[in-house]
Amino acid sequence: MRNMGVEKMKLNIDFEKLVEAFEESDITNHFFIDTQTSKILCINEAAEVQVRKKLNQLNNDRYFPIPSRNKEEHLFLRELFIYQHIHDESIAEKFHQTLERKKSIKDFNELLQNHPNLNEQWFTYEYDHIKNEVITWLCEHNIELENQNLTPTILIKELTSEEIQHMPDEIKDFKPYACLRCHNKKGMKTRIFSINISPENKLIEQETQRIMKEQFGITHHGGWSGGAQEFLTASRCMQCGSEEIFWDY
Repeated sequence: MRNMGVEKMKLNIDFEKLVEAFEESDITNHFFIDTQTSKILCINEAAEVQVRKKLNQLNNDRYFPIPSRNKEEHLFLRELFIYQHIHDESIAEKFHQTLERKKSIKDFNELLQNHPNLNEQWFTYEYDHIKNEVITWLCEHNIELENQNLTPTILIKELTSEEIQHMPDEIKDFKPYACLRCHNKKGMKTRIFSINISPENKLIEQETQRIMKEQFGITHHGGWSGGAQEFLTASRCMQCGSEEIFWDY
């Protein structure tokens, strides 16, 4: 991981090309970013000769390796999709069975062809997952893609006491319980914010943190997923001023 204290590495690479490289990178397809030309290079072990020599030649600061995805990661993503998107138990069981076979990914993809709606949902789900993985990777390595804004519009609104009282019990009954620094349990105010997007990647997390600090003076917040609506929670200890608060029912 690059040092966050240094200047960002700026690259002129199309984001969609980077997503494709992440999707195709595995134990036989090795992808690299040429940081001098902003080009994506690929070495295919099955198609090229002297693979080890070529890989060694790219083992320097000029070439930045793109992480590879192994079979277990592909299977895990498909398991998540089944649990999150297939609600018919009999159909879900058929998909689970494909992942237990030798040609698991091939069989999974073939079964998707019999379910057009699920097939479309899967490609959207897989793309969104890889997209967020790429964005987080860029943030962690302090890389910026030139002339491309990857930050969505983030809208945060603090709810009034009246609005909080009209929320479901599992949200409005979730309150600050104790300060993690001085253990004080008294005088802490509940602050709940609505946010129009879930924290899907590190870039959204960083931008949310910036907005919370600049607009609301908050440096530490928690999160609550209320189904279609996401919420942020915050409080401050009246005794020591810490925002690191334990919340409970």
